[in-house]
Amino acid sequence: MLKQTQSQKQLQKLIPQIIQKQNLLAIPTIALEQMVKQELEMNPFLEESDELLEEQTLDEESPVETETEKAEAAGEEPVEKTSKEDEEFDTDDFVDSDYEGYKASEDTSVKERVNYENMWSSKVTLKDNLLTQLHLSELSEREMFIGEELIWSLDDEGYFRDNPEEIAADLEKQKSESGYPGESFTSEEILKVLKVIQTFEPVGIASRNLSECLIAQLEDLELDEPLKRKCIDILNNNFEEFRLKNYEKLMKEYGISIETVNRIFEVISKLNPKPGYLLDTSDNIYIYPDILVYKENEEYKVELNDRSVPSLRLNEMYSGLVKVQDKKAKEFIKTNFERAKWFLESLRSRKETLMKVMYAILIRQREFFDLKGKNLKPMLEKEVAEDISMDISTVSRTVRGKYVQTDFGIFELKHFFSYHLKTDMGDDISTKEVRNRISELIQGENASSPLTDDELTTELNKVGYKIARRTVAKYRESLKIPVARLRRKL
Repeated sequence: MLKQTQSQKQLQKLIPQIIQKQNLLAIPTIALEQMVKQELEMNPFLEESDELLEEQTLDEESPVETETEKAEAAGEEPVEKTSKEDEEFDTDDFVDSDYEGYKASEDTSVKERVNYENMWSSKVTLKDNLLTQLHLSELSEREMFIGEELIWSLDDEGYFRDNPEEIAADLEKQKSESGYPGESFTSEEILKVLKVIQTFEPVGIASRNLSECLIAQLEDLELDEPLKRKCIDILNNNFEEFRLKNYEKLMKEYGISIETVNRIFEVISKLNPKPGYLLDTSDNIYIYPDILVYKENEEYKVELNDRSVPSLRLNEMYSGLVKVQDKKAKEFIKTNFERAKWFLESLRSRKETLMKVMYAILIRQREFFDLKGKNLKPMLEKEVAEDISMDISTVSRTVRGKYVQTDFGIFELKHFFSYHLKTDMGDDISTKEVRNRISELIQGENASSPLTDDELTTELNKVGYKIARRTVAKYRESLKIPVARLRRKL
């Protein structure tokens, strides 16, 4: 029992550090730079290693002495520690520690290889934002799998208009084709994950109808509670009367005045009926590559583009202070010292994980790099996780929002992951390759008679891609390509 209690306490103690490690892994390098600078300002036990003289060391004749040192100098027996706190944190561990810091890339070639002309700007899309929130949530691997499918199924306005049974059938097909483990998917599972996505920002996202969307926003509003409840009740039970502005019926039904009805209409009219448009802005964001991949002597090299991130180490200037006996001062020192160590450890872990994931991608997608962006193979996050003996959630955090620069363009790491479809010949083909083929067909179509989703399906089937019309429509929408009638030009 004692052992179990100790384990629980140890786990509770480690939880903040684990969260910090996960957070650092999830953010891109450009955000990491700001986080490191912030930590430098907050924690006196951290310093930039390249700003200090190398010969700067701890003064061996420091007047600060521990009680133990004083006792030994006087020829007395040292006083034994009795505090549990002291047992957990020995200040001598810091003084004698040769703790390794965090070193950013010093290779000048990294800076030279960054192709700033190659950096492109992109729209902040609804689905990218939702996928980021999904992979930072506490869902299981299976729920993540469902969540990604649900997010891709949302329409441009941010609504979920599909049938849960159809989503379950699509997932089941993907499961059988990709070798994804587990039991059959059910509509109950789909709806459970959908409820989680409905808690994401913006409020009202993934609603199944307008009433549900508006109610979600009302629940989130700081509003007079009786008024809020009336608004929700009207949307739940008298939506048609509200839509048709049937004031008289609502006044009679709820026994309220015309002033209250007007107030209800005023509140609801200010809500956003299309939450998806909030994130699909035209504002451009500039892509900063986190990783560089290049070829040197017929071998591929991988380097982190972290030159802008300060190199860190534990601040030796504060080491003489760790031997103070004041309880409050000691607690301050202990907290900041441990925070500094964990921060450095998290930085090194992030760097190591990024390198491992990129090398694993490079090995599996060697043909894509050799052919400069062609023949992307089907690849799952769980396969890379198995290659590097890491959890799939770790790989998911690593690839989201991180970019790699190659000599033929910049790609998001998640670009390399996709499920596969079977051709008529039994070969596997990446779903991204299918999307590329759809894009090529539409680019080459007759502008006066554009290809419908049915015709696109037929063309894909001709080249051996076994794919349903609904899936073609989903892929076309993900490419931001409108339906045929909206593409038609006279």
